[in-house]
Amino acid sequence: MKLLCICDPSIYTSPQQDVPTTYQHFAQHPQIELFHAPAEGVNDPQLVQAVPVPRSLTYPQFLRLDTLPRSTYSPSEFDLVFCRRLKPFPTGYLEILGQWSQQTLFLNDPISKQEQMQPDFLAKIAEPFMPDTLVTSQIEQAYDFFQQHQTIVAKRTNSCGGRGVFKIWREADQFWVDNSLTGTHGFSAFEQVMGYLWGNVPEPLQLVRYLNNVTAGDKRVVVVDGEIYGAYLRRSRTGYWVNNVSVDGDCALATVTPEEQAAIAKTVGAFQERNLHTLGYDFLLDDGTWKISEINVGNIGGFARLQTLTGQPICDRLTHWMLDYARTPYLSER
Repeated sequence: MKLLCICDPSIYTSPQQDVPTTYQHFAQHPQIELFHAPAEGVNDPQLVQAVPVPRSLTYPQFLRLDTLPRSTYSPSEFDLVFCRRLKPFPTGYLEILGQWSQQTLFLNDPISKQEQMQPDFLAKIAEPFMPDTLVTSQIEQAYDFFQQHQTIVAKRTNSCGGRGVFKIWREADQFWVDNSLTGTHGFSAFEQVMGYLWGNVPEPLQLVRYLNNVTAGDKRVVVVDGEIYGAYLRRSRTGYWVNNVSVDGDCALATVTPEEQAAIAKTVGAFQERNLHTLGYDFLLDDGTWKISEINVGNIGGFARLQTLTGQPICDRLTHWMLDYARTPYLSER
């Protein structure tokens, strides 16, 4: 199988992170011929700029993949494409991948990914398993939701790692907004809060009731084509309300409760029918019940981490599924 992976190697500062580890696994597999396409090189709807990846890939070599001379390929020369680029996606990125998907197979279809990134998609799919949620670009609606819950979280769609997630509350006649990257800022009016969240693009935001037990951790459940591979809990070492590993989170193996299994079983079909197969379900604790906060479809991590935590061959399991999936007649049915 000719496998094309897309990522930005420079952002992975440790060889134990998911992307470097899975690259090495794919490179060493006897049934895979691995190619790398730089994230910034996705700029032609008909051509792929890529480099072959050496089988004995070391971490220093992984970091230098973007610097190697590239050759030009047709998307049809690859059997499968695995996108490992982190959001935010630049303008036109998914559209170009959508053109590629007319000629080759993706683990997660980029055309469906555009639909999945709409701010109201998650609520349509998983509303019974989520905390109170509102998607709006209207200040009055947002303010009414804030008044109802007093402390809320606002989420941007084209972001990851907690960068586009903001906690909003009121204290001492000030509105306060906290973000793991930009820190805490105070505003005298709610309209200023919304302006800060929007920046130059007044797009709809997902507003969610803040869960008081959020510091219990953020549970990631890794799901591939409806099968649960395992779960781990990310928890802030300092008790911060964002539990991402990219902030200050530690990881520990976690169980998947029957309620979480039921939530996955009720929602995963909507992703499968859109050819979105590698998923990261995130659950947060709400008064004794773990509720869905995100269902991630982009560069979902967890395969290598689960392998480390469980001692089980998780990457082999993923690879075997990928090899079978690459034989699908999906393109002929499109």
